[in-house]
Amino acid sequence: MEKSNARKLMASAVCIVASVALLAGLTFAWFTDTATSKDNRIQAGTLKVELLKDGQPVAADAPIFAADKWEPGFSAGAGLAVKNAGDLAIKYELAFRNIVAEDGIDSVLDVYVLDSVRAPASADTPVGTLADFKDGRAVASSNLLEAGQTDEAQNVVVKMREGVGNAYAGKTVTFDILLRATQAASEKDGFGNDQYDAAATLPTAVSSPGEFTAAMTAGGVVELAQDVVLDGQMTIGADTVLDLNGHALTLANGTQSLKAAPGTTLTIEGDGTINGVVYADKTGMKGGTVIINAGQNFAVNAASDNGWAVYGAMGSNVVINGGTYSATQKGAGVIHALGASLVVRNATVDVGAASVMNSAGIYSNASSTTLENVTVNAKYSIAVDLKNAYGSATVRGGQFVTDKEADGFSSPTIRYQGTLDISDASITRVNTGIKFSRSYPAPTEVEGLTYANLTFTKAANAVGNDIDYR
Repeated sequence: MEKSNARKLMASAVCIVASVALLAGLTFAWFTDTATSKDNRIQAGTLKVELLKDGQPVAADAPIFAADKWEPGFSAGAGLAVKNAGDLAIKYELAFRNIVAEDGIDSVLDVYVLDSVRAPASADTPVGTLADFKDGRAVASSNLLEAGQTDEAQNVVVKMREGVGNAYAGKTVTFDILLRATQAASEKDGFGNDQYDAAATLPTAVSSPGEFTAAMTAGGVVELAQDVVLDGQMTIGADTVLDLNGHALTLANGTQSLKAAPGTTLTIEGDGTINGVVYADKTGMKGGTVIINAGQNFAVNAASDNGWAVYGAMGSNVVINGGTYSATQKGAGVIHALGASLVVRNATVDVGAASVMNSAGIYSNASSTTLENVTVNAKYSIAVDLKNAYGSATVRGGQFVTDKEADGFSSPTIRYQGTLDISDASITRVNTGIKFSRSYPAPTEVEGLTYANLTFTKAANAVGNDIDYR
């Protein structure tokens, strides 16, 4: 009996030990559940504004005022309306631009904004003469126009003053009517705040050197209302967006610079021309930032002795999207970057005919250089000169042309130090197409090059190889 009980106790102990061992290997399963929110979507709203005349949209090339044979006391009106055709609330301004008048005739043309299209009555007061609006101020405006609404109140009338003498007979004036809009404080965000876009501002329109200097010193969004000519250079005082608005900015016959001060960002956009240098300045190792978002007809034409059209100093960042860049003088590079980064996309660079030796279309000592779909017409010069021995460069697409030689001297088309990753590009050469060049130690082979899908074309009298280090 005692032996039987002992065996039972022993068997029970073994079972308990085995059960504990099994439990030690288990992971306990707690009650769980899940909830999923799928297909979340954020879509930006649209800001779109239309100028209407007699209820119909006004085409960009259709004049609103086109009357001939004006005489003293004659007036013409336009039943204008502003429609918010987007889905965001807007504020807007209606203004005259590009006023070109013969012998001051714009000073005897009074402008009215009336409650209906009718001839001005004796009780009506003009908002100014046509000449008064050369400073870019608004003819009419609204601080809030909700999505889908139309403001019917902007009926503009122009009247030639009575008593105007023969001095203005046969004279003409031409002008544009510009409607501009931006966000208005109306919609609420996710926290119930309807003031998040209250700081959105319309551009400051400038039409004279004094207005331009004051606006660029203050910063913000600046728009050229007319061509502006400066005697010297200009340095922005704060982050600034400059919209050329189809006009020209000339700095001392193209020899001086429009500068982004250290720690500031200068953004240039739209169609138009800058006759001068766009410059990212520095203090110590702190540089400014230049961003160019060019329109279809944008150009920088420089006559600086340095041969720069765009310059980035040490510590700067330069981003160029589109446009044409040229320099008439010999220099180290039409686009010349010494800073942290250089990015050039969809741009054309033309080296001036005076640049024969030791020049470049794009000269970069930046730590990082990116070129995408860039065309460089270098003539006698190096198309792209990458000078940073520790830098990296990426080239995607584009055409790079060095096709002229003088007195037996010719330049490579692309010269690099550091690393170069290039693909899908067309290279026209009169010397080496891609040259690895390092001052010390002297290279004994091509280093740091990755390439694919390159097309090499030999110019007349071409020497050298497509790719080399000599």
